[in-house]
Amino acid sequence: GSHLLTNRELDHDEPISPDDTSEPWLYAFVDRSCRPETEVWLFGNWETSSTPTDNVHVNGTSESRGTHNEKAILSLLHSLLLAFKALGLPPSIHEASADAPDSIDNAVDSAGLSKADYAAHASNPNIMLWGSIHARTIPYLQTLDVLSGELSTTVVPNHMFIFDVLSMTTPLDLPPSVRWGKLSKEHFALVRSRTQIPRQDRTLGALPNFGLFPTQGTETEKSSPVAWAFVGLDASLTTLHVESSYRRMGLAQKLTTKLFREEMGLFFADGMEKLAQGYVIVGNEASKGMCESLGGKAEWTVYWVRVDLGKV
Repeated sequence: GSHLLTNRELDHDEPISPDDTSEPWLYAFVDRSCRPETEVWLFGNWETSSTPTDNVHVNGTSESRGTHNEKAILSLLHSLLLAFKALGLPPSIHEASADAPDSIDNAVDSAGLSKADYAAHASNPNIMLWGSIHARTIPYLQTLDVLSGELSTTVVPNHMFIFDVLSMTTPLDLPPSVRWGKLSKEHFALVRSRTQIPRQDRTLGALPNFGLFPTQGTETEKSSPVAWAFVGLDASLTTLHVESSYRRMGLAQKLTTKLFREEMGLFFADGMEKLAQGYVIVGNEASKGMCESLGGKAEWTVYWVRVDLGKV
């Protein structure tokens, strides 16, 4: 099951100061039953440092990590790893899913990673997948020597875009060739075939989504989506895809805008800014440009990393 771990009082409501150099604290949400999907989401107060993230280099050499007590941070992260190790590994909630017939296992994404690369950790119970880990935290994990595998496939940088949903003004009118619709379980094999990331039916079925379906063709063709996007478990734009013959029509922008406007209610609290987020692998200029065209701002660099509990 899931666990929220912290060394901070849960009723602590003092505001966070970017220049706070007091003892470090963190919140970590962990659910190992989600394998092979992301198992850990982490926030540490050292990540709010006013030191620019451009000064943090994920290369195992010298980094500017801010002014926090580095020994205390390393000790805290080591204690967290020990707590994770003590939790053990429950059975996965996911069942194996067959890929769509036209999927290609050795195809790679913009980071050069294949389906096999993304799922490589699933067979080793000691390896956990941590998601959206801030650039300032990665050097501490490197110092603790708990990252698994080759750096090129273990530490992949992502731009983290933040969107002000109320300021998104993309018109939602569609060309006559497509119509709005929702994806359901019979479409998930197709969704999986268009990404190297091992999406699971149970998760896809729980996520809000919108799709675009053709208005012409046979009944089978009209029931098969040509574009889609989901809201991820962390309120992020997830699994956005437009089939090649429907690109350069502004459909990705329309999908993203409609999704954020109409399917984010679970993530918005009264009186709070209506913000959404999205991740783009560094080097994927097309997706980066799409996010920027919607007013998205790349605020941080974050990583998906494999952490080896066998090294703890």
